[in-house]
Amino acid sequence: MASSRSIGLRPIGFVQTEASNEELKHRLARSKIVVDRRLSIGLQGIGGFSHIYVLYWMHKMSESDRKVLRVHPRHRLCLPQQGVFATRSQYRPNPIGLTIAKLLRRTGNVLTVQGLDAIDGTPVLDLKPYDCWDRLDGIRVPEWWKGLEREKRRD
Repeated sequence: MASSRSIGLRPIGFVQTEASNEELKHRLARSKIVVDRRLSIGLQGIGGFSHIYVLYWMHKMSESDRKVLRVHPRHRLCLPQQGVFATRSQYRPNPIGLTIAKLLRRTGNVLTVQGLDAIDGTPVLDLKPYDCWDRLDGIRVPEWWKGLEREKRRD
């Protein structure tokens, strides 16, 4: 039996993209997720969904980056520092990324998506369909987050 203090993960595939960091940041890019051919049967039925969750390993994070526990949201020094678990910061003890991406098409073991913010070569840990069960009404967010959203709409 494996220890609960140790977790072993293997990628199910990898991201292929030529997008710049700016395109990825603004979720404009099209990317491909190339799933291991041995796992491609697990993609059966995924084409019926418009969007998918992509969980991935931010493999370029350094050990020192993984020790950062407080950040200014979106690198904005005018905002008070928050714990990384209260932000969407890339700095995390376990650099797991999560994005909802638009599924454009499936061709065999390759998914073409839009809006994935992972760089080329990123290991993909899992895929899950996004559906109406994931939509929630009445969510609460802090004031600093509301300010960032207002600013984003003005741009």
